Amino acid sequence: MRFWGWPAGDGSKAKNNQPNNGLHLDNAAVGRSYTMLGLEGGQAFREKIYSMGLNPGVKFKILLNSGHGPIEIEVRQTKLAIGRGMALRIKIKENGSIS
Repeated sequence: MRFWGWPAGDGSKAKNNQPNNGLHLDNAAVGRSYTMLGLEGGQAFREKIYSMGLNPGVKFKILLNSGHGPIEIEVRQTKLAIGRGMALRIKIKENGSIS
């Protein structure tokens, strides 16, 4: 039996097609704009995040990230608070600052 991340039969590692830039929502800086790349989680987690309007490719702004507690973002003119545990599983890339 083969599990993801374990060596395949040829000795190579299983590969993930998503970019590995290591940036997650919990590391985002206040006042900056980001794009969501994807999620690390199951179906229920994806449905919950997608239902809030946070889909792959959507741009959003960080309103509050104090290093503990929820992270406040603005996506599609709606303010959301994302718990830190969830934020650890949301992959993002930086767009720059918004004036």
